[in-house]
Amino acid sequence: MAKMRAIEAAVLVMRREGIDTAFGVPGAAINPLYAALNKIGGIDHVLARHVEGASHMAEGNSRAACDGGPMGLACSNTRSERIATKLG
Repeated sequence: MAKMRAIEAAVLVMRREGIDTAFGVPGAAINPLYAALNKIGGIDHVLARHVEGASHMAEGNSRAACDGGPMGLACSNTRSERIATKLG
């Protein structure tokens, strides 16, 4: 049986769920996800200057495309709470 890292499995699940674009700001805690996105491919990334801006970009793209495809990415620090303004 082939083995893969959990973060690579997470990227495959995101692709299977229809996520085709991710908006975010790279940071130390989320770099393994960015490495997996690069290795596996299939999900485009749009670099944002601010985490909350990334969440607004993801929501706007999702509404325009009417497919729920994009996703916002946030690092696990105090900035990550800013992406929560678009959740729910």
